[in-house]
Amino acid sequence: MRRTRWLILSVVMTLALVGAGFAVFGQSDYEVEILMPNADGTYPGGQVVLAGERVGQIREVRVVEDRALVRVEVDADHAPLRAGTTARINWLSAIGARVLELLPGGASNPLLPSGSRIVSGNERVEIDDLLATLDKPTRDQVQGLVDQLNKTLAQREPDVQETLRSTGPAVEALGDVMRAVGDDGPAIRELVTRLHDVTAQLAARGPDLGQTVDNLHQLTSAVANEQQALQNGLSQLPSTVGQANTTLRNVPGAVDATVPLLNTLRPATAQLPSVARNLSPVLEQLQPTVAALRPALGDVQSLLQQTPALLDSAHGTLPAVTAAITELQPAVAFLRPYAPEIAGWLSNWTEIFANQNSGNYGRVLIAASSTSVNDNPGLLPPGIRQDQRPAPGSLVNQPWVDANGDGIR
Repeated sequence: MRRTRWLILSVVMTLALVGAGFAVFGQSDYEVEILMPNADGTYPGGQVVLAGERVGQIREVRVVEDRALVRVEVDADHAPLRAGTTARINWLSAIGARVLELLPGGASNPLLPSGSRIVSGNERVEIDDLLATLDKPTRDQVQGLVDQLNKTLAQREPDVQETLRSTGPAVEALGDVMRAVGDDGPAIRELVTRLHDVTAQLAARGPDLGQTVDNLHQLTSAVANEQQALQNGLSQLPSTVGQANTTLRNVPGAVDATVPLLNTLRPATAQLPSVARNLSPVLEQLQPTVAALRPALGDVQSLLQQTPALLDSAHGTLPAVTAAITELQPAVAFLRPYAPEIAGWLSNWTEIFANQNSGNYGRVLIAASSTSVNDNPGLLPPGIRQDQRPAPGSLVNQPWVDANGDGIR
């Protein structure tokens, strides 16, 4: 009996809840009130749209405390609305009728019963409000711009329509690209982050990177130089092959001439085994000497390891030394005939400072003659002769004439 009583009570409560829900949400006239900053351009019977689709109509527009209160009726297919829904005034065209656009709340928000009030802070700026903020010269310029645009588009409406129709696929493709970018946003962000890290590492290693680029430039330059040398070698290869062909052509004659020599050497080679047997004791005695040479060979090995670096240094130094000697050769060739005078000057110099008492002192020799008179018109006293072009070494009675028999130059 008690179980039956509880079953009847449960059925009554379920029916009551279903009836209340139908009374609240299932009625055909679902209405909400929207409190907005303004409702310019709206009127009873105006359209109510949701996502571009008409979903109801405006029933009443009135003013409540300097704000517009709009009562709208929503079709049963789109009712009830959810909490968080707002609204705004939108227009079908710049000068056309206004519509009330609903902006739905989240899908997980609770449902709003009929008669609920929605507060919206969205305020639409009208074209006339915007134009009212402009001064008269600006409005005149805007009017001129509109007139010029009207003249430009006159009789070209089909072309403009075709252009707009053809841009539709391009806009859709751009939308697909933007959606793909939005979907791949995390991956693009990760790529940009990694690229930033890479550029940061490169910036931190700027000097090393610059040195690497310089080394790469030197390497490519060296390769280019070697490529030129290889090209020169290949250009000389035909003559080398021709010379080798000539040499190989002479080999048979050289072999024919070698055969009699080998026949002559045959008796001497026949005695080589006995000579080798005689040398065997000598070689055995040389073993201690060879063993003693092993440390010296180790030192020679160390020396040979240093030899490449030494040769590289010499390779870098000898061209400069050769160039210096080549440049000094004319000066040495010019000074070579004056070697007796230089030797005599050094001898006189040492003799001047060879005298000493408590220390060295110089002895000056002043040479004066009748030719020392100033303003001599060129007359030579008796017993005096003058040589305008004395040969090198003639001061010490050793006149110099080079290998070609030339005089002073």
